[in-house]
Amino acid sequence: MDNNNHNGVYFAPPEKNNEKSKEKVDLSLYAPVKKEHKPFEKKDTVFVFLTLIAAFLMVDFAAFHGFNIGFSIAYYALFGVTTAYLWRKGAAKNVFSLLCGGLSLAGAATFALFDNMLMNALMFFLVAGLYCFYVIGISDAFKRPRGSFKALFDVFESVVGDTFGGLERVFGSAKATSRKNKKVINALIGIGIAIPFLIVIIPLLVQSDAAFEGLIKRIAADIGIYLVEFALALAITPFLFSYFFSKRSAKRAAAAPKDNTRVLSPTISVSFLSVISLTYLVYLFSQLAYFFSAFKGILPADYHYTASAFARRGFYEMFVICVINILLVSAVGIMTKRIHGRVAPSIKVLSAFVTLFSVLLIVVAMQKMRLNISIYGLSVNRVLVTTLMVMLLVTIAFFLLHIFAPKVPYLQPVILICSAMFVALSFANIDARCADYNIKAYQSGKLETVDTVAIRKFSDSAVPYLIDLAGSDDKVAANSARNQIALYICENENLKLKRNTKDVRIEYDIKDFRRYNRARNTAYEMVKQYYGAASKAEYDQMNRLVVLYRDGYYDEEENCFIEFTDEEYSIKHSYNSKTGLYDKTEKTKEW
Repeated sequence: MDNNNHNGVYFAPPEKNNEKSKEKVDLSLYAPVKKEHKPFEKKDTVFVFLTLIAAFLMVDFAAFHGFNIGFSIAYYALFGVTTAYLWRKGAAKNVFSLLCGGLSLAGAATFALFDNMLMNALMFFLVAGLYCFYVIGISDAFKRPRGSFKALFDVFESVVGDTFGGLERVFGSAKATSRKNKKVINALIGIGIAIPFLIVIIPLLVQSDAAFEGLIKRIAADIGIYLVEFALALAITPFLFSYFFSKRSAKRAAAAPKDNTRVLSPTISVSFLSVISLTYLVYLFSQLAYFFSAFKGILPADYHYTASAFARRGFYEMFVICVINILLVSAVGIMTKRIHGRVAPSIKVLSAFVTLFSVLLIVVAMQKMRLNISIYGLSVNRVLVTTLMVMLLVTIAFFLLHIFAPKVPYLQPVILICSAMFVALSFANIDARCADYNIKAYQSGKLETVDTVAIRKFSDSAVPYLIDLAGSDDKVAANSARNQIALYICENENLKLKRNTKDVRIEYDIKDFRRYNRARNTAYEMVKQYYGAASKAEYDQMNRLVVLYRDGYYDEEENCFIEFTDEEYSIKHSYNSKTGLYDKTEKTKEW
């Protein structure tokens, strides 16, 4: 039986001696293509090392020595390296990006002036954001319209995508450079050969000169920290230079393709915004209960909120609603289909109503904040929240303009105006302004009490105002201020009380210039003058307060100190209003 014949159909067997089957397949055609990277240019090689130096300064001056003048110096160094590497002669300069760069430099300067931790943290993120806009602008790497919120995606892609995606190119180019140019390898070999000789030479130099001996001992004491910092800088440098390298080597950015996000029918959008608008109208109707007696029945039967509770009630909820409204209107504008290329007028009107309702909420919240300040005085948080509300009003104003004039850019002015406002607020030294306002409001009768504990916790900028209050005729306020000054000394190890036979003084010494901060140094100098001008009796009293704070416990309710001794008993020191001293009044063995 023929196995090749099935149902009358003949299948020919393969030829064993077929020439085509003898041909060998060239497997190299299917091998992965090896990427060829161009070697670094001379400028690239130089700036790799400059980037390493900038990274080390950022780690050492800022991260390891606090965000003081060290951060300002480190950021200026990084800004200079970035500008020198990415600046292109003859290229068109984007004014928006240049202004962002200028604002970032101004913001970085505040770290050397003031030491409010919250303000510095917020300023750090603002400086970082402005720096990113500056880098993208001078390298002409914007892909989307700079006047639209879509430019924010350029920042994200630039920082994340280009940095991590460009690492392969950086390492590939570095490898190609090392193969082409042996100078770097030879230099490293020369450094390695010099190390054994330094091991012999440095001890001899140490023995020959006292100044050099002190320098080497100082370096040796911190060698471990410097090695850690250098290792961190080495780890950061590839990412930082990848960010720069991707901008310099990229060609002129092309416009991003249009997306297909408009999936909502105009009818759906109108219905959605109508429901939201109707809800807000009902809310506005309910507010009449606060102004007209005919509507009082809307309020709950047990409504008894005080002025302070009314000032705080619903503030943060209103802020969240404003943010949600902006996001909702933005999402509707992005996702709604156009009619003949335009947004339906009904959608524009409803969007404007929702946006204007946000304005009303902000105005109400600002009035509540004003009431809150009139009761409790100023604080950093209250000033920041008020500033944030003003920024929201600026954002909403340009957002409303964009609804009816879509071609008008709105992102750039919002970023510049709001950034300038925050930088100006930081330069205004709000800790000092808040302390000054609260003390003057108390002395004029606007505030019933002055919270000296809160003033001390503002920052070093408020200390001079505590010292002024300590010298006032108000015994209660003065005593409270003296207590806070003593507690301030306890919290600052740099401040040391000393007494000579001739005078009394307080000394401070900030050895490391990287930790310099003008507000802190001013506070230290004021405390020094305050103690230096004290008589022996006054000094003894103030020094006693410091000792009590260090060795005991302060009971704020009873205005007394509980001093714990080495022997198993405690001593109670109660305040004497006649002498202004804390006298020993009780000795117990309870603890």
